[in-house]
Amino acid sequence: MKRILSLRALVALLATLAMGLAVTALYLVPPATPTLKTEETILALDTWQVEWKDVVIPVHSQGLVRARHELPMSLEVSGRVQEVSPLLADGGRVTADEVLLKLDPEPFALDVTAQQNAVHAARLHLEETRARARVSGSSKRSSALGRFEPQLDEANSRLASARAGLRQAQRNQEQTELVAPISGRLKAVQVMAGQQIQAGSVLARLYQEDRVEVRLPVRDEWLALLGIMPGDETTLRQVNVTLRGRFAGRDGQWQGKVVRREGGLNKNRMMHLIVQVTNSEDGLPLEPGVLVQAELRGAPTRNVAMLPRAAQAGENTVWVLDKDKRLRRQSVAVLHHDDDYLYLHDGVTASSRVVLAGDLQLLEGMRIDPRVPASGLADRSAAGTAL
Repeated sequence: MKRILSLRALVALLATLAMGLAVTALYLVPPATPTLKTEETILALDTWQVEWKDVVIPVHSQGLVRARHELPMSLEVSGRVQEVSPLLADGGRVTADEVLLKLDPEPFALDVTAQQNAVHAARLHLEETRARARVSGSSKRSSALGRFEPQLDEANSRLASARAGLRQAQRNQEQTELVAPISGRLKAVQVMAGQQIQAGSVLARLYQEDRVEVRLPVRDEWLALLGIMPGDETTLRQVNVTLRGRFAGRDGQWQGKVVRREGGLNKNRMMHLIVQVTNSEDGLPLEPGVLVQAELRGAPTRNVAMLPRAAQAGENTVWVLDKDKRLRRQSVAVLHHDDDYLYLHDGVTASSRVVLAGDLQLLEGMRIDPRVPASGLADRSAAGTAL
C-alpha cells in the first residue's frame, strides 16, 4: 500500500514539473510573428495622348453693350414748349424726320415781322441817299463826302444787315420744331409741355437700335492668338465673336465682328477691341447696358498641344507617365490657358501621355493605372479645335 502511494506521488510530481517547464518555455521562446503579404496601391486615373496640330485658341472677355450712334437732341433757339409728341418719352421709338416737339411760334413770327420792317426801312434809306447824291450834282473834283460815297456805303450796309437779320429770324422760326434726325429709340428725356427751354440744352438722347457695339478689353499678348497684326486692319475682320448674355429674362447669343481697335495700351497692358453686332428683327435684340461674355476666335495658331486643364500639376508643369507607368513631373511652356484647356508650345512630345490628376495631391514616382478619358471630354476637345 505504501509503495502504491509513493508511485502516485512521484507521477504527480513529474507531471507538475513538466507543466512548469512547458510554461517557462512559452515565456522564454515567443512564437514567431506571422508574415503579412503587402501589395502596392495603384490609382486609376484618366490619361491624355499629346497631339500637336494647328489650333484656333479662343480668347474670352466681357463688356457692356453701347449704342453705335447716340445723338444728343436740342434746339438752337430758346422758347416755351407748346406741344410734345407722345413718343417723346424714355424708351419711345421714333422714325427719321418725325416731329417730336413744337415751341410757341408767336414770338418768332413777331421777330420775322420786325425784321421785315427793318429791311423796308433800310431800303428806303438807301433810295433817299441815292436821291440826295443825284441832286447834289457833285463833280469828280469834289471830296468823297461831297460825292456821297460813304453815305451810299452806309446805306447799302444797313440794308445788307437788315436782310441778314430777316434771314436769321426766318431761320429761328424754322428751328421751333424738334425733328428726329434718324430712326431709333429715345432715352434721358428731360422736357415737358409748358417748359421754358434754353437754346442748346439737351432735351433727350436718341440711339440707333439696328447696330450696337461692345468694347472688349484684351491682353496685349492675346492679339497674336487672334491673328491680329498691328497696322493691318484686314486682320481685325477675320476675328469672329460670340456674345452671350441675359436680357429681358432670357438667355441670348449673338454673333459679332471686330470693326476696329483703340490705339495704345492702358496701365494694365490691355487693349480694347470694338465689336459690332447687327440686331435681326426675328431674334432677341441686344440693347445698350447689357453685360455680355465674349468668346473671340481668330486665325489658327500653328503647332500647339491642347490639353485638358486637369493635366496641370502646378505652375508650368504637368504629370506624365514614364515607360513603367509611374508619375513624372514635366516642365512645359504654356502659350495660353482658360477654364477648360491648356495650350502648350513646348515641353511635351507626341509620344507623351499626360495624366489628368486634377486637384489630387500625388507624389512623383507613384504607379498609375491609366484609363481612357470619358468620351464627352474628347468630344469637347475635337469641337474646340475645329478650324
